[in-house]
Order: sequence, then C-alpha cells, then structure tokens
Amino acid sequence: MKNDQSRLIWGGILILAGILFLLQELNILGNASQYLWLIFMAAGAAVFIWIYFTKKEQWWAIIPGLTLLGLSLSGLDSLLNFYPGSNWTGAIFLGCIGLAFWLIYLRRQDQWWAIIPGGVLITLAAVAGLEKVLYWSGGIFFLGLAATFALVGILPNQLDTRWAFIPAAILAVLGVVSFAPLKSVMVVIWPVALIALGVYIIFRSWK
Repeated sequence: MKNDQSRLIWGGILILAGILFLLQELNILGNASQYLWLIFMAAGAAVFIWIYFTKKEQWWAIIPGLTLLGLSLSGLDSLLNFYPGSNWTGAIFLGCIGLAFWLIYLRRQDQWWAIIPGGVLITLAAVAGLEKVLYWSGGIFFLGLAATFALVGILPNQLDTRWAFIPAAILAVLGVVSFAPLKSVMVVIWPVALIALGVYIIFRSWK
C-alpha cells in the first residue's frame, strides 16, 4: 500500500512538472522551475503541518511547516506581485513563523517561552507590512513588544512570570514616546514632571 501511494505521489509530481515546462515552452508561463520550487515547498509545508495536527507529541513540526508555507506564499507574491509597491512579502514570511510559535504555546502551555518569539515576529511582520503606510513604525514595534511581555505575564503557564510586566511597562512607555505627535508634548511634560516631583519631595520633607 505504501509503495502504491509513493508511486502515485511521484507520478503526480512528474506530471505536474511536465505540464509546467510545457506551458513554459508555449510562452504561457514564465520560468517553470520557479513555480515547481514553490510547489515543492508548499508540499513540504503540508506534510509538516499534517504531522503537527495529527501527532500531538510532534509539536515542533509546525515550525518548519509554517516556515515553508511562508516561503511559498512569499515566493508566490514575488512572482505574481499581488501588492505592488508594498513589503507584504516579508510580512507574510515573518507572520507565518510567528504564528508557528503561537501554535506551539496553544498546544503546550508549559512552553511559555514560545510567546516571546511569536510576539516579536508578529510585531516585525506588522512593522514590515505597514512601514510604507504609517510613519510611526518605531512606536508600533515597542508597543508590540510591550504587548508580548504583558501576555507572558497574563497567559497561564506553570511558572511565575509576573516579572514580564516590568519590561512590558518600560517598552510601553518607549512605544508611546516614539509616536511623532507626542514628541513635542513630551519635551514639555518631562521638565514639568521633574518640577512636580521636586516640589512633592520638598513638601513631604517640610511637613
């Protein structure tokens, strides 16, 4: 049975390769080898993703699975140029890898570490996709990291991860300050805050 299945697979691959190269020779399709590599990567992605969803102990398979899927989608976008003038190719690739780490955490909550690379990669995907639309990519980056560490502290796991709220708060402040409209305001707020703190300390000492 296994031999019959492998023959069907290899036979189908040869037929598909022949069709692609025939379309290339007829000038209907561009470089057939590029499409063939995309198909191979998509097939590899399907195999690893199938392993992840059918074998619970093989949680690691989702990383190469979604990485190959991201490469396939990015390559397809590069060939067909779905979104001209945008950087969605990098966003799709990073987003797929980030999603893989989130799926690891959903499968195994003891693997809480997966939240950090998952959040960082999803944040980088958002920055890459929106950098030509928004001019505050630095603020988005810091706020995304802040949300990631906040989730480390909030989401259930087997350890005490409340320490994550400290970097979350620091990154949130950096994110808010990084937004361009607030920079001019912060120039005034910081000195006023220092004056208020000094007055408070003197008042408490005098009292």
